[in-house]
Amino acid sequence: MKILLVQPPPRQPAYETIVVPPLGLAYLAAVLRQAGHDVAIIDGFAMQMTWDEYERHLADLRPELVGVTAMTPVCDTSYRAIKLARPHCKTLVIGGAHVAAVKQQVFDDAPEIDYAMYGECERSFVDVVAALAEGRDVGDMPGVITREKINPPAELIADLDSLPFPARDLLPAARYRYLLSKGRGVTSMFTSRGCPYQCVFCDKSTFASKWRARSADNILAEMREIVQKHGIRSIIVYDDLFTVDVKRVKAVCKGILRERLKIDWKCEGRVNIVDPEMLALMKRAGCSMIAYGVESASQKALDWLRKGTTPDMVRRAFAATRAAGIRTMAYFILGIPVETWEDSLRTIEFAREIGADYAQFSVLSPFPGTRMYEDAIANGWYAEVDAQNPMDKDRKRPVMLTEHWDERKLKEILRIAHRRFYMRPKVILREILSLRDFASLRSKIAAGLRLLRWSKG
Repeated sequence: MKILLVQPPPRQPAYETIVVPPLGLAYLAAVLRQAGHDVAIIDGFAMQMTWDEYERHLADLRPELVGVTAMTPVCDTSYRAIKLARPHCKTLVIGGAHVAAVKQQVFDDAPEIDYAMYGECERSFVDVVAALAEGRDVGDMPGVITREKINPPAELIADLDSLPFPARDLLPAARYRYLLSKGRGVTSMFTSRGCPYQCVFCDKSTFASKWRARSADNILAEMREIVQKHGIRSIIVYDDLFTVDVKRVKAVCKGILRERLKIDWKCEGRVNIVDPEMLALMKRAGCSMIAYGVESASQKALDWLRKGTTPDMVRRAFAATRAAGIRTMAYFILGIPVETWEDSLRTIEFAREIGADYAQFSVLSPFPGTRMYEDAIANGWYAEVDAQNPMDKDRKRPVMLTEHWDERKLKEILRIAHRRFYMRPKVILREILSLRDFASLRSKIAAGLRLLRWSKG
């Protein structure tokens, strides 16, 4: 079949400081191409396409099947992409995390859809495409959702090494950038799937809780391809938790050093899994940043979130990471129901106390598919309000309005957090001194202006 996979255009074209590859589409393209299909990808967001340009591409390509990915904060763009694609193809399929969360609701929101798919779809989508090509019914196949039926998700892929590497050659590589990367050119990769921890705000409807990892050799082979075939030297490791297996991390790092791969990379860690020897090895192997989910300075809030961590663990992790010479990103959540305004102010001060190089502050959002969403509905807390941080893509962000938090307070605590953390002379000076080329200058000016405009309302 002739297949087109789509990352929708933005609502309105604008310069973005963070643009990363749609890895899910690139994996699907790789397995479909391996099965003999003619596959193309439109990354409308990276290309900053207008909707007229997107429709012209559809008319030129005339695919038999169009697959559109959907993320909850920007699902409206996915629905618009589907509506515009309807006259130009025979079959329309929607997938992505939003489908896993809301299931059959997508047919109400976008009646043009023929089928929805959820779960790990690399194998199941190939089977569905084969059946469609042969004219067989797919309504009972694993991973498929129709207007009449929700089938069980496809079985999780146990051997991740069996998957081909993402089809990066079908993506606009020059369009990807990450504000905090050091190398020229940037891409992302998964080295594992799933997370064994039970945080209440995490959606596990796609990768589930069972942690499955690729081998060090398989990871290194993809890194070699990224460097040698694509000429990219900056990698964002997008695993939910890269550092869960210290032995595997060390094997990957030793392989990078052995093969003399000159790369810069960022990953996600957990403050209760910090090994000084591992951190030193990561630094030598090119790791320039680790992002930790700190969430709060309050033990009461951490327990409510089921983080399984403590503020002292946070202090030790950030001190050890800093000692290893690796920059840190701290993720924080504000507006937690069991926290007061004063508790959140302490969390903002905690971000400065631990010496985080960068911090991301967001309000607590109960997305469909999470335990917290169920609690928010049951307690009458759920609402959608204008309480985004400067990097959010939501039009309205889901929040929990409780005795401690209303819309005004949520919006104000976000602004206070960003002003107190980023509008410090030493932070501004550090960012000026870190400029290395025109691209980084442009990105940091854009980010700074966005933050300044947003903080002033």
